[in-house]
Amino acid sequence: MLHVKVFTFSPIQENTYLLYNAEKECVIIDPGCYFDEEKETLKAFIQQKELTPVMLLNTHCHLDHVFGNKWVHEKFGLELYLHSYEEKVLEVAELSGEKWGMPFENYNGPLHFLEEGDTVFLGTDELKVIEAPGHSPGHICFYSAKQNFLIGGDVLFQRSIGR
Repeated sequence: MLHVKVFTFSPIQENTYLLYNAEKECVIIDPGCYFDEEKETLKAFIQQKELTPVMLLNTHCHLDHVFGNKWVHEKFGLELYLHSYEEKVLEVAELSGEKWGMPFENYNGPLHFLEEGDTVFLGTDELKVIEAPGHSPGHICFYSAKQNFLIGGDVLFQRSIGR
């Protein structure tokens, strides 16, 4: 069974998700940690629960969802999994940060591509990849059929129509 921990990070108030199982493995989805204190909060939770991060996922690559990719890569040795259409969005994320007055160092490590119908495994738990373009060209969601929940990135905004 997967447990879901949600962190709200950065001035943009992005949701970062940490999914973990009984074997103490976890995946980090959309690490939007911009400030050092936010990175410390994420790291402290992982340490407190004695978790081992095994995968870094992005639902899409708008700047607020990728602020922490480089840090997660360096801290935990994880490579990035995303939809191939998001590669170009990721490439301009650093420039977007400058234009928004939120400079950051972008992830530039290896990329692994996911598409509709792929399955992401965390131990015996499965997350189905669902393509949901619109907010971003290669936006994907992660669906747990067993537990009936969806990590949707910015497919839906609470009390908003998006930006």
